[in-house]
Amino acid sequence: MIMPLMLDPLPLLTLAIAAYVISGILSALLASFGKVSSWISALGGLIASAATFCAALNILLGGALLSARLPGINYPVELSQLNALLLVAISLPALFGSIYSLAWLQSATVKNRRQIALLSAFFLAAMTLVVLADNSIAMLLALEVAALCAYFMIIQPGCQKSRRAGLNQFLFGRAGTLLLVLAFALLYHATGSTHFSVARASLLSPLLASGVFVLAFLGFAMLAGVIPLHGWVPQAHSSAPAHISALFSSGLMKLGVLGIVKIGLDLLGVPPLWWGIVVLLLAVLTAFVGGLYALMEHDIKRLLAYHSLENIGIILLGIGGAMVGSALHQPTLAMLALMGGLFHLFNHGLFKSALFLGAGEIEQQLGIKDIEKMGGLARIMPCTAVAMLIALMSMSALPPLNGFVSEWFIYQSLFNLSGQGLFITRLLGPLLAVGLAITGALAVMCVAKVFGVSFLGKARSPLAEQATRAPRLMTFSTAMLALLCLLSGVASPWLLPVLARICAAFLNTPQMDIAAQASLYPGAGSKTWVSPPLLALLLLSLPLLPLLISVCLRAGRLPNRTRGEAWSCGYGYSSEMAVTASSFAQPLRVMFAPIYQLRKIFMPDGLVTLIHRDCLAALCRRLAFIELAILLVVAIA
Repeated sequence: MIMPLMLDPLPLLTLAIAAYVISGILSALLASFGKVSSWISALGGLIASAATFCAALNILLGGALLSARLPGINYPVELSQLNALLLVAISLPALFGSIYSLAWLQSATVKNRRQIALLSAFFLAAMTLVVLADNSIAMLLALEVAALCAYFMIIQPGCQKSRRAGLNQFLFGRAGTLLLVLAFALLYHATGSTHFSVARASLLSPLLASGVFVLAFLGFAMLAGVIPLHGWVPQAHSSAPAHISALFSSGLMKLGVLGIVKIGLDLLGVPPLWWGIVVLLLAVLTAFVGGLYALMEHDIKRLLAYHSLENIGIILLGIGGAMVGSALHQPTLAMLALMGGLFHLFNHGLFKSALFLGAGEIEQQLGIKDIEKMGGLARIMPCTAVAMLIALMSMSALPPLNGFVSEWFIYQSLFNLSGQGLFITRLLGPLLAVGLAITGALAVMCVAKVFGVSFLGKARSPLAEQATRAPRLMTFSTAMLALLCLLSGVASPWLLPVLARICAAFLNTPQMDIAAQASLYPGAGSKTWVSPPLLALLLLSLPLLPLLISVCLRAGRLPNRTRGEAWSCGYGYSSEMAVTASSFAQPLRVMFAPIYQLRKIFMPDGLVTLIHRDCLAALCRRLAFIELAILLVVAIA
């Protein structure tokens, strides 16, 4: 039942779409007036993302699946709790990204301000419409608009690398779209309708359902960045502005995950076992290789992009586990896995957005992205350093942060998978758990590398020595997202019962009791008990107790000694003595040399040169402009 007018999600969603589009157009028209244009873009994004967030909360609390049309624009939507969860995961980073963009747009050139303000608004509106779409045609049209807006935001004036990144994204995007068109065409041929509700009610032959799944999975996997279909992801994140890179990870790639969830667990009925096994194997490959390649990167935004691939793999471990649980008719396994995957999807949007915005602050102040040339930034940008440390710890799944809780549920689902009766599940469960554990170790190493090399020690270049603090709005956005990482982890015993209700309704299974008295006990009661609030209190008390003892015994201490240079075995200290990012990762480079060579084997230099010819890039740019113009006309019509 729809709530009263002021709480009705439909008008709120219409308001959000209208605010995105109108603010984007106005800010582009007034781009010559820097402050006015920036304020219009930021306020429009704030209003739209806040309206989307409120609408999503109403849908989450409302419960029932509802098909309707957005008033005023007559767009067909499906209001479900799964869609609402994706809207929350997109709207929160968009809200703080809008605050960040106010400072970024004011410092941009007129041309860049016009382009980013207009396209980012259309991009967010299109992603919102993708999530809400109730039929395949509307979803594909909105998805194309989002992908083409992303293409133009990746390309930066006078930057050859960004042109190559844009070309990669364009080619991967068009290939993914072609696969999705074929998949939904097969589905339409079998059901006679493009509506998702009709597909759910239809009974497809196993061969046809598998054909639709394979085509759609490959298409959505390209969007999500599943390895080996990830070629557009690293450089696209590096080339785009930081708040846009955050939206790529928290929004665009998550649309691919949403598509995999819909096609694997929703539209085609109960999945066969092999679907889930394929997803699990590709998931652990993506998580492991993403973490491994991240350790070799020195470009901080490319490094974070590879970690986005790692986290997409972790999310898909949950989705694949839920598919296996559904195939085996094991509701506990399906619930634990889906809860872990969806909660990690939400968490990843928070901590990765905080990291990209923090990286954007550094790039804004230093003009570089190479962490080898940073160092000592914690003294210059202390708030940014603390916020990024919290987000990095969340990315590494350290308690009591939100990343720990979601990976805890995924671990429990893998342990449950190991206890199933089939040989394949008994084999895969432990192997996948070990793969996830190794991925976690790689993430912890990356935290030490990024934070230690970038923020600690002495400045490693004149640019780092001359750096100043970033604008307050940028730091505020990063800090608030980091704070949400902490709060959503500590408050998980109260948040996860809501997610359990959503997953139970989606899987059509009885709801599980997973929390009580500020504690979580996924699956096996006392064997899996954990209390994030208690963990937080214990971790806070550990440094406080020695501090209290030192204060009590302070009277007998010697006076403080004068601080000097760091001890370096009697030699004069210099920044060259510090551990570098290259030396930190060198043992792994040697150990996993065959894996690092795969990139050159599958993408030889000759093929790269052939693909990145200037004539092809110019042709794709013209095609993208024409296609985007046609799609916008169709959308308005």
